[in-house]
Amino acid sequence: MTRRERERTVRVPSSAAVVPTVVPAVLVAGTLALFGLDALDGAVQVVLAMCAITVGLGAMKNGHSRSAVQRAGQGALSYPPCAVFDYASPALSALHGITGFKIEKTVPVTAGPAAH
Repeated sequence: MTRRERERTVRVPSSAAVVPTVVPAVLVAGTLALFGLDALDGAVQVVLAMCAITVGLGAMKNGHSRSAVQRAGQGALSYPPCAVFDYASPALSALHGITGFKIEKTVPVTAGPAAH
């Protein structure tokens, strides 16, 4: 830890701490309203990246250093399941977009009148 980091004071989060909770909800809802279920093909990943940026900026606003925020992000990506899905999701979305893979919609079959 450097001398500058020791002198830095970290403030207690204010009411602005709810921003990282509200921003994802608003952005995901807006994305789904604009694109419908097609938003799940990639637009939601962009929303999640924007939310990560929002959280990082909020931490720096409260006095955490840029290097501390960076170390926290690196720690999250070093957790194996998180890293696998974080890297696989955009790759699978790109593969889905390139191949044009579609899942056929099925019509539910009714079994007839319910037996009592």
